[in-house]
Amino acid sequence: MKRLAILIIIVLGSFPSVAPAPSAIQINQTTSKVSAEFQPEISQLAATGLKLKEAVEASLDGTGHHLAAIFQRQKPKAPNEAFELRIIEGDGHASKTIFKRDDFFFSFDLAGEPNKLNATDLNGDGLKEIIVQSSSGGNCWSCNPTEIYCVRNHKAELIAAGPIQRLADLNRDSIQELLVTDARWESYDDLSHAASPGAVMVYAWRDGKYVYASHDFATFYADEIKRLRAMIEEAKSQITPDEYSDEAYVGLAIGLAMTYAHAGDAERGLKEMEALMNSNSKSPAQSKHRATIIEDFRKGDSAKKLREMKHGDAMM
Repeated sequence: MKRLAILIIIVLGSFPSVAPAPSAIQINQTTSKVSAEFQPEISQLAATGLKLKEAVEASLDGTGHHLAAIFQRQKPKAPNEAFELRIIEGDGHASKTIFKRDDFFFSFDLAGEPNKLNATDLNGDGLKEIIVQSSSGGNCWSCNPTEIYCVRNHKAELIAAGPIQRLADLNRDSIQELLVTDARWESYDDLSHAASPGAVMVYAWRDGKYVYASHDFATFYADEIKRLRAMIEEAKSQITPDEYSDEAYVGLAIGLAMTYAHAGDAERGLKEMEALMNSNSKSPAQSKHRATIIEDFRKGDSAKKLREMKHGDAMM
């Protein structure tokens, strides 16, 4: 029997060192570490059953005082009511909620470690951004997006959302690029979730928004291709006549084609994928399955999807 798909949740990876960031406050049973101006709002929410769980305190727009906070409801009526993400704005004396979202599970505790980039200026626009991990509880990469918010004119704006793996300054210009999982082939052709084809897309901040800019980062993709080739060699050793033993190999071969496409050379990626698919088969069933995949990527829906990303397309 084909093995069950496993749950993979994409979260932000390790972050590079940056200038000292505003403190990320891990709240337990007390709110004493939160500035006094936010205490009345927190107390009012506590009276409704919302307990402060995590918080990041900073001046996000350079003028006001802000508390980005995650609250947990003690007795939710439904699972999606268990958490609330709020951004609270203060003037040094009083405060009020200027943004609320309560339909997902939220956390600032990204990848199980403090996030040094949270509440820093990620894109050089003069505003400090809030990064939050959200989850619908579903078993898919896109079900667990990372979201990035800023505050402008006393309103919170969502400027990025998706299965962001990590942030990195790829071209050393002090502006963070978003490394986002291409989830369009997740669980493709009934491959197990663990073997789902994936690749990394690069989004860069241009003209006030994040845009698809993978073609601009050749060095990054050269390293990705090298990494994938090494993984393919390892997966090759696992292939047996068992029908599903080549799943990892097939998924990685597709991922290599996707990676080449993001680097701007889709045709080379297809040729390498075909060579891999036509090699190392251990049974007629495996060969037949791979032939169907090659046809799809040459003439089917996947052929269209492979080339549909356009340089400069906005993330949102």
